[in-house]
Amino acid sequence: MEELNEDEIRDITAEVLDHMMSPRNYGKIDDASGVGMGIDTSNGEFALIYLDIDEDENIKDIKFSCNACQDTVIAGSMFTEMVKGESLDYGKKSAILMNEKIKSAPPKQQACSGMVIKAFDAAALHVEDKKAGSSEEMRKLELEISCEGVEKKDGTDAIS
Repeated sequence: MEELNEDEIRDITAEVLDHMMSPRNYGKIDDASGVGMGIDTSNGEFALIYLDIDEDENIKDIKFSCNACQDTVIAGSMFTEMVKGESLDYGKKSAILMNEKIKSAPPKQQACSGMVIKAFDAAALHVEDKKAGSSEEMRKLELEISCEGVEKKDGTDAIS
């Protein structure tokens, strides 16, 4: 893996601090096209993603909220900024890439950041569920690794 120079580290740190102090896209979308929850069932921490998808399958708006640590807030802010205005397919591919990148982080940070990705994946699944006629309020996906760093099994549930 290529090492970052001091200027690159300073830029990354400044961006992370900016998202920490002024999170973007925090909130709720009423009548969302899809709502997803990524949840750590061992401690109750969660992230929610709300998607507003247009007729061309573009992410017209995206919001997140959470009951979790600051790492989750930063990841939510950065990820939603990255995919807002892009296609849903681009968002799905970005989620896969982000998930791969966070695998090198310590287990707690993997879980906290991964909670946002799980919530996005669940919201994207919920969009499809609603198109197929489902009336569920949201889709929920459980984390494989707890925010406590404990490995768990993956689970999926729909919430009515």
